[in-house]
Amino acid sequence: MSAPIAILTDFGQHDAYVGVMKGVILSFCPAAVIVDLCHEMPPQEVAAAAFALRVSAAYFPKGTVFVCVVDPGVGSQRRILWARTARHQFLAPDNGLLSWVPAPFLEIRALENSKLWLPAVSATFQGRDIFAPVAGRLAAGLKPSALGPRITDFKHRSFPQPRCDKKGVRGEILVVDRFGNAATNLLPEHLKSCRYVFCKGRRLPLRHHYAQAQPKEPLALIGSAGFLELSIRNGDFCRAFKARPGDIVNA
Repeated sequence: MSAPIAILTDFGQHDAYVGVMKGVILSFCPAAVIVDLCHEMPPQEVAAAAFALRVSAAYFPKGTVFVCVVDPGVGSQRRILWARTARHQFLAPDNGLLSWVPAPFLEIRALENSKLWLPAVSATFQGRDIFAPVAGRLAAGLKPSALGPRITDFKHRSFPQPRCDKKGVRGEILVVDRFGNAATNLLPEHLKSCRYVFCKGRRLPLRHHYAQAQPKEPLALIGSAGFLELSIRNGDFCRAFKARPGDIVNA
């Protein structure tokens, strides 16, 4: 059996990019099971992709190869990395995208063996020409030692940590989903004594689920990823309050 492949990109579904990547993967591993993790990452937003990977990887079976192409530096001298934890493998540009994977990496390699790539490599579509053939080969059983040398240095993006002081806890919005909900870096332990949180000049009551709020009422609750989210029931929080990643949330 081949290893499952999960693809995470900012390519969207309007163009043929994702389908072509899948075609290349299947050319090297016809039995591959390919999962679309997400293709609607905000364009070039590496942090959003890193967060998606952080909250999703644990739900995939052992051996899954994550192919992550949110790559503002495509075609430049930036490296492409392969990394593995005890359960999963990852292919990603060396731009911080792998920084928030919650499990420790046991091995990291730089992709340098161009014999594993397609014969002609585009400067703008290395997802097709490098990531996809390497993913297909890995799913079919290629040994990672063939990819390139082991490395220990890679670009790391620190996860934003809430700050605590006498006034309370200060967090921030990390990402926004398609519903307009704003996921923050605040966890339940930061909210033990809170009934409200504050963002964009608004006081948001803490709720357990959406039905505890009236339609169009702002609220805050712990989302499915385990982090505090700011929402409007049946509405778009970020559009209504012009909220965006980096905005401060106080608890």
